[in-house]
Amino acid sequence: MEDIDTCSQEDLRYVFTYLKSYISPIVTSQYIPTKETMEILNELAPEFKVRFKTEKPGSDKIIPISSKEFLEGEKIFDEILNGINPNWSEMQIYRYLYNQTGCMLSYDLSLLSHIEHSKFHEKYSRNIFTAISKNWGICASFAAMYDYLCYRAERESTILSEDEHDYVMITNKDSEDFLADPTFDSVALKFGMKTRNFGISKEEFIKNDHNLIEAEVDDYEFDIIDNEELKKLDKSIGYLDEFGGEYTDDYISNLANDLEGNNNYEKTINFLERIKNVKSIGRPSTYDFESIIKFMISKAKEKEFKESIKVYSFIYEDVINLPRKIAIEVSDSKVDGNKEIYVLDDGLKLFRKVDKIEQIKEYKER
Repeated sequence: MEDIDTCSQEDLRYVFTYLKSYISPIVTSQYIPTKETMEILNELAPEFKVRFKTEKPGSDKIIPISSKEFLEGEKIFDEILNGINPNWSEMQIYRYLYNQTGCMLSYDLSLLSHIEHSKFHEKYSRNIFTAISKNWGICASFAAMYDYLCYRAERESTILSEDEHDYVMITNKDSEDFLADPTFDSVALKFGMKTRNFGISKEEFIKNDHNLIEAEVDDYEFDIIDNEELKKLDKSIGYLDEFGGEYTDDYISNLANDLEGNNNYEKTINFLERIKNVKSIGRPSTYDFESIIKFMISKAKEKEFKESIKVYSFIYEDVINLPRKIAIEVSDSKVDGNKEIYVLDDGLKLFRKVDKIEQIKEYKER
């Protein structure tokens, strides 16, 4: 069935009530169908999928998804868009949508360990509705989600693509262009740290491992939002209210320093007590928690302590799918040469000591 968006709701109800056994279970829409259309499909033919463009007009990325996936994702997008203050400036809106993209979606390349790469890319990267509802994505997911939110908010944006990475260029009404990469800033945004890939200079963007030549915008002149202006934006949209009005960079950077204890084991206990009180917002994933803990340890000034700790995530025996769990292993040659293992069970709330970790067989083999 082609172009369901051209059918009236009455016609769609008739087709999916009486004729659905005669048509393909994958129907087509020219562009993103209305919520009303998908609600009819969800009610009368939930087993059907709709093939449509999940990015703004002009895209050639077309992916079939179920009405349930669409409605779950659209609910989150509506909540984000409803948070826009009508009195905000254009740049406040751009920044708010950027922060929400980073806070509400999590990067998880480890999914490729569980499902075939092509299937993953089809289902989660360009399909922003499924990506946001599942909270799993890669760079294409972040770029497409930010681009879509800008489109819904009637703001101009363009997805830029390198060989292995996607990000976004935003363009305000004064024709000023700014670079924005919510993928690289997603962990920082969930923990209140200053972002380093929004409105920065072309030179800084390239230093952050971007290749503007591949994205075919190397000759563009990009405008810059300095640190003071960025902080004003984050305060004005309420982002920094969640963290006491200040970025958390210094606080988080010092959590692995000046630890009480006579050996690495005791210092680790002190460290775990500190990090379980770290505030996060949005929907941080195991990957986000693992990344922020590794960042804390990287800032430890005591070399022996830094080298004694290993942080990683794993699939546990009682977990069929993601999310994974986080393990912290610590050793201390001054004590007995053995190691202690702590598993993070609930966000940054509770670590428990275990004797060993048994990963599921399939995960080990991969």
